[in-house]
This record gives sequence, structure tokens and C-alpha cells, in this order.
Amino acid sequence: MSKHVRRPNLVASIVILLTFSLLTYGQGNSFKKIRYQGGSIASKVKSDDWNNRLTVTPEEIKLEFKDGVTSTIDPKKVTGLSYGQEAHRRVGTMILLAVLISPIALFGLLHKTRKHYVGIEWQDAEGKKNGVLLQADKDNYKGVLMALRGVTGAPVAVSAEERKYVPTGIDTVISETEKKPQDKEKKPETEKPKP
Repeated sequence: MSKHVRRPNLVASIVILLTFSLLTYGQGNSFKKIRYQGGSIASKVKSDDWNNRLTVTPEEIKLEFKDGVTSTIDPKKVTGLSYGQEAHRRVGTMILLAVLISPIALFGLLHKTRKHYVGIEWQDAEGKKNGVLLQADKDNYKGVLMALRGVTGAPVAVSAEERKYVPTGIDTVISETEKKPQDKEKKPETEKPKP
């Protein structure tokens, strides 16, 4: 008897993952525990309310908010996906640079915490950049990322330190983390002679 412990067959694991992905891709995915943290959609739903729904199908990405606002995004128009603090940074920057900025759009984008943020960026019919920052639940964020990646084909931008939270098999773009400016050495002030 061999002393080698058999590792799970990588090929079999990938086939099972792809089969599961194709089955769920065709049916669409619906996620009930989603928070809207801000973005281009004018919703007055509170940022701490989990009672919003995200539905992802090959035809549309649909957001239904508790306050009755519904918005759809064409998956073919999605220009970027992001996760974690990178989602915060990218969507926040994109919203700030947009021509029309509403105070509601910026609500929730200015604080930093360690949560499962998912950013979606897209262009509308007029070519304007739009974006939303969602917070997924710890139990569904991987499914949200997989579903969005499946219908859009966009890689997920993520910082190197948060890459471990993105499911294996999802294409990612590692962004450089923001570097803190180093304090420059202060030169001693010299006194000027008094006249």
C-alpha cells in the first residue's frame, strides 16, 4: 500500500465547478441580503438595510431596493467589477468624476471599513459612466462575484491583500494599494536676523 495521500483531482474539481456555474448561469442568481452603499442609482434606501435584492441573469443585472426603486444594468455595458476596499476606491472615484453628482450618490462612499463590498461600473446608452457600491453578506458575496463575473466577463479588481477573499477561478486584476505618503524630514527653521 502506498504512503501517498491522494489529493482531489484538480481537473475533476474544475469540471464540477464549471458545470455548476453553467447551470446557475442559465437560471440566473438572486441574492436577497444586499446593502446599497451608494452610487448612480437615486435610491433613498438606508445603507444599513439588508432588504434589497440583486438578480443576475445573462440578459440583465437587476437591483430592487426596499424603497421601491428598481434599476437594470445591461451586462454587456459593464466596464468593471471590483471587490473590497478597491470597490470603495474605484466606484467612489468614478462617481466623483461623473458630470452629475447627487448627494444621495455619494452617501456611504466616504467611510472605510472591512466588509464585503462589490463595485459594478458601467456605461449607459449615452456613454455616461455609472457605478454602484453594494455590500454583500458574508454568506453570499462569493456567489455575487461569481454571478457578476459570469454574465459580464469583466475581471474583478482587488487589492493584493484582499485577493484571498475572492473565489479561486475568478479572473482578477491586482491593484496597487494606496501608499501612505512618507513624512518628509522637516528642515530646521533658521531665524532671520531682526533689522
